[in-house]
Amino acid sequence: MELKDKDIVIVGYARSAIGDFLGGLKDVSLVDLSTTVAKAAMERAGVKPEDVDELGMGCIYKHGNGGNPGRQVEIKCGIPAEAWAYTVDQQCASGMKALDIVRRSLLTDGCELAVVVGADVMSRAPYLCLNGRTGFRMGDVKMVDALTKEGLSCAIAGYHMGVTAENLADKYNISRQEQDELALMSHQRAIAAIDSGRGKQDIVPIEIKTRKGVTVFDTDEHPRRDVSLESMAKLRPAFKPDGGTVTAGNASGINDGACAMVVTTARYAKEHGLKPIARVLAVESKGVPAEVMGIGPAYVIPKALEKAGLTADAIDYYEINEAFAAQFLACNRELKLSMDKVNRNGSGIGLGHPVGMTGARIITACISEMIASGEQYGVASLCVGGGPAMATVLEIV
Repeated sequence: MELKDKDIVIVGYARSAIGDFLGGLKDVSLVDLSTTVAKAAMERAGVKPEDVDELGMGCIYKHGNGGNPGRQVEIKCGIPAEAWAYTVDQQCASGMKALDIVRRSLLTDGCELAVVVGADVMSRAPYLCLNGRTGFRMGDVKMVDALTKEGLSCAIAGYHMGVTAENLADKYNISRQEQDELALMSHQRAIAAIDSGRGKQDIVPIEIKTRKGVTVFDTDEHPRRDVSLESMAKLRPAFKPDGGTVTAGNASGINDGACAMVVTTARYAKEHGLKPIARVLAVESKGVPAEVMGIGPAYVIPKALEKAGLTADAIDYYEINEAFAAQFLACNRELKLSMDKVNRNGSGIGLGHPVGMTGARIITACISEMIASGEQYGVASLCVGGGPAMATVLEIV
């Protein structure tokens, strides 16, 4: 393949293992976790921090981490102060939107070499005292859970994201059985990947200092070996008590994690001896109503393929995040994809869904799986709270 000078290429990437809610990463700050992963991505790419001139970070749970976590990560990575950084929130697509902004900067000569980070440590989301600024005269004080307010609940629709999944289950007549079967498959695929070492090379070990010494976190801890259709069937509906089908078992997890990529142009890579891994053919967004936000990938994927000049028949592999089983199944009612071509190593339900991380993780997971399988074209896509879905089309170099 002959790359053009302005082709956008990914030259290195890394991720942390995904931690469970209040699990192995609960005491690691967002900035420290992201810094470790970003440093690993640069090292794998063969890039010196002093050569980076832009860092884009996607995350939604910024409270308590100080202003502009992206800039903090940039400085802690040893990138010069003359470089610039920002932190973007597009809910679940935050990590992918960071790539999109960097891509546009590269295409318009705004930068030459950039780092993209997607991360969230949901375990450390604080409680908010929204009326505390003016004081309290009498009575009890209400605390607001930032975890729910900033991401798990839809500010536009006015209810939990799980209700949007129920809306799709009703619209597409998706049964509880179908949802539980998909959830079970997600866990089984994630466990199989762990056992076989599939994708293990992407993970950078995270050293965690405790009073008992240093522990190393290097294995996804959300996938469950003990899950079964029988155990899932015992779970009650979480969002619609009467007649609902969405449960804690067939929804994505609440998790912690970080992912980073090094991105540049083909010209810069050639001039500086960097090896392109994948070419970014298109990054597109398309909105849908917030009440059915989960159907977004079914609409944005065709748009991204058209932009890339490809048809669905050309795509070898898809990473489409499982925010909810009902949501994914609704998308596939429209897309009609073989499950052999989608999420082979688990997704949001089995692996977990640290919201800021996922948009970046599904891109790197798509690349690694295509390399392992000898494939060429892939798509990474996800639905987004509020409706603005995203998709990225990739080609292995």
